[in-house]
Amino acid sequence: MQNIAIIDCESQSASTATARIISISGILVNSDLQLLDKFELFCSNVPGYIPDPYALWVNQGLKKLKESNMSHLALMTELHKYIRKWSPWPNSPNGCVWASWNGIGFDYPLIQKENYKSLLPIYITNTGGSHHSDFLPVARAAKLLIPDCLETNYSMKGNPIFKLDNLGPKNFPELNQNLFHTATQDCAVTLKIMQKLKDKAKPIYDAAMETASKKNAENLILNTKIFTTVFYYFGKARPFAVCNFFTHKIYQWPMVYCLENDPRDLMALDYKSLKETMKRPGKFVRALPLKHPLVLDIAYALKMEPYKTIKLETLMARADMLRDNPKFAENCSQAVAEIAEEKTIQKDSGRNLEVQLDPHNQLYSGGFPSQPDQEIMKKFHSTNNWEERYKLVLSLSDNRFKYFGLRLIYQNQPDALPRNEYLKIHVDAARRVLSLKEENYTTIPQAETLIDTIRAEKDITKEKLDYMNEVDQMIKEMRITYEKALIDSVKAQKKGEVA
Repeated sequence: MQNIAIIDCESQSASTATARIISISGILVNSDLQLLDKFELFCSNVPGYIPDPYALWVNQGLKKLKESNMSHLALMTELHKYIRKWSPWPNSPNGCVWASWNGIGFDYPLIQKENYKSLLPIYITNTGGSHHSDFLPVARAAKLLIPDCLETNYSMKGNPIFKLDNLGPKNFPELNQNLFHTATQDCAVTLKIMQKLKDKAKPIYDAAMETASKKNAENLILNTKIFTTVFYYFGKARPFAVCNFFTHKIYQWPMVYCLENDPRDLMALDYKSLKETMKRPGKFVRALPLKHPLVLDIAYALKMEPYKTIKLETLMARADMLRDNPKFAENCSQAVAEIAEEKTIQKDSGRNLEVQLDPHNQLYSGGFPSQPDQEIMKKFHSTNNWEERYKLVLSLSDNRFKYFGLRLIYQNQPDALPRNEYLKIHVDAARRVLSLKEENYTTIPQAETLIDTIRAEKDITKEKLDYMNEVDQMIKEMRITYEKALIDSVKAQKKGEVA
């Protein structure tokens, strides 16, 4: 059985594209959830990036950000040492299962983008035999299907709340509540929830462990005639009896048919009417991406409406009808693909070209690095000679990695850059962080506005006010630094130091 590595990140903003990790913790356990190893890493702020004041308040990361003597690059290097130690990559036949709380929505893409910006193997935690899992949706499903397995608070709308700072005190009152929203505490709570689910909702926990592997998940979806899965939308988890229907033509993920819908009515529609029906709410076809999906026994759905009334025999007959009518599946598949293409065209038409061309936003659109570039990046990390690192960065063929490589040198050993190159990057950083436009990353003006908004909150506590004042002082110092950079750039241009 594979070991399980629980991981949690705290960042200085909420955007996975432009956020930087300020602390990251991990706990390695065996398949019986017994402790094997753990780590906690935190670092200083990355030059050229402005922390989000609200994020710093939530994760209480300011002290670590200001006092740490570890650079962000050193943090990422240490992180990869633990990843390779826990799951030897890429030569381990088993790897490990990386577990998280909302990791698919935040931690995993954040780590991948941080790897990208650090010239490190981008997909190291979900390749080479390792897999991603996320226990937030598992907990939601377990609470829905086996209500007594977890204690929860409830929202104003009566829905269970699954924030760790709610679940932790409710289920494990012995924990120090002041430590919630720290990476180490969130890892510890995630482990405790996993242990409780394994004890109180073992069939769901076991099924979740089966589908951490994309290959296993795909095989189960393709080879299970009908099954229960759980979708979460509008703040609520909902059970569905489904069967595999087709594979998405563009995204290549499984699409399932929701069996509460009688397919005979849909089969009678012409193609245009079918496509229009598929655009409306209450979809009868839903995506089940291979990102730790849940494939559960059909018995769970049969305990709930409308499936309790519909009955198993009818559900099975509908699944047979779909299997025996491939033309209907093809029509639905084509309609789904066309709808996706139309949404992409509409989305692209409204995109800011400057945002699209920003290397921060090109990890997925730019594709994988070439093999020669991967070898250069390995050499970059195998030497401590910054002059050599500069030469290696210049030899990269992909401009994305060249961009971030030069900035790694700027952030860690600026003297290794030629004066002209240093000034170019420093001024670019200053222009980015001092921008008065509404950017998709935190700027100094945005941070200052947010600080003022927080300080103006009604009944703000003295603790929060003092904290915001401290954040404000840090932002003011950053403003002085970057405004000076712009002034100095004008002087340098006059002297001919900047091209």
